[in-house]
Amino acid sequence: MLYYDKHIDGIRVAVWHVTEDYEELLSLLPDADSVSKEAEHQFSSEFRRVEWTAVRVLLYTMLDRQVHISYNEQGAPLLPDYEGLHISISHTKGYVAIALSESVLVGIDVEQIERLEDNKNIFDDKEKVPRVEKVRTRFMRDDEYAETTIGLLLHWSAKETLFKVLGREGVNFIEEMQVGPFDENQYEGEFNIEDLKEDDTYIIYYKVFDDFVLTYTKRKDE
Repeated sequence: MLYYDKHIDGIRVAVWHVTEDYEELLSLLPDADSVSKEAEHQFSSEFRRVEWTAVRVLLYTMLDRQVHISYNEQGAPLLPDYEGLHISISHTKGYVAIALSESVLVGIDVEQIERLEDNKNIFDDKEKVPRVEKVRTRFMRDDEYAETTIGLLLHWSAKETLFKVLGREGVNFIEEMQVGPFDENQYEGEFNIEDLKEDDTYIIYYKVFDDFVLTYTKRKDE
């Protein structure tokens, strides 16, 4: 079901909560046959088929038109039948998200908020540490600060988002990006992120939901 839909700064952002099974998602599309053939050709996993189809359902809901999604050599999504419309896609457990812009490249990212109480092995102390805590040295600079798991997730998500609009290969999240300070207790708003290589500042829009964090931005106008 449509979970979130918002316009801000020339970007439309929507999130779909995947509560449906594969057949239910297909039933929401006018040309389900073409989608099912492509999904079943690409994926043997039912989970991946559901996730992939949910993206198409969300895009159809946003545009009121079923359009084909293709991908460039870097794996970024394109809308070849919808000239001038830029798209970015992200997904996390149970949710898919899309950002659209009619003017410039956009980037979006969603990251699941781990619930430690959901861990099955209560005797393994390592399992009690959220994954983002374990990998923080891979994306956090010494001059960046995050006191909470949410703060860490927003740093990670913001850098994933910026990566999608920079158009560069091999971006180093530590050496080339710097997240500005923000209030980790404020669950919706914006903060700056620096592209250190090009000396540019981008605005990251964010929102923290019960199950995930959402970030998005757009490329600077040429």
